Amino acid sequence: MVYALIPLLLFSACAEEEPQPLSLQLFPARLAADARDLAYVGWDTVHFAAGEKEAAYVIAPEPLLTDWNVIAFKAAGQPDGSKVIAARLNAYGSKKMQKYSADPGKLKQPLGLKVGERWVSFLPLLSPVLDRIQLRGFTAAEAERLQRDIETR
Repeated sequence: MVYALIPLLLFSACAEEEPQPLSLQLFPARLAADARDLAYVGWDTVHFAAGEKEAAYVIAPEPLLTDWNVIAFKAAGQPDGSKVIAARLNAYGSKKMQKYSADPGKLKQPLGLKVGERWVSFLPLLSPVLDRIQLRGFTAAEAERLQRDIETR
């Protein structure tokens, strides 16, 4: 009886585990030097290096968007080898971004993009969002993994 369990245990130990879905989060952010009023109490500080420059940002405790708000996207290569994703948002994400971007004071303010555990970019929101948004700084592997995750939800 014990010998019959050995192949079963070996098979289950060798079974391929499903990788965790790629986490994508987009946070409201401000340069730490500009975030001195009480509205930013409770925001986290992130140090982000872009090239040789490093800057400190504060990010909101809750993201505006997550990977669950992206229903489809197209990826395009950039000269630096990174990928920009033109993402189509679900109704919830679209309404949330429309409300956020309708405030002129929030335009031209950075949004912190976190992919997995990596801070990808802190680029400004330049125009109001309807149902699509461009997200920059993905690696090719991250773009492929996000596509696979969306297809298998």
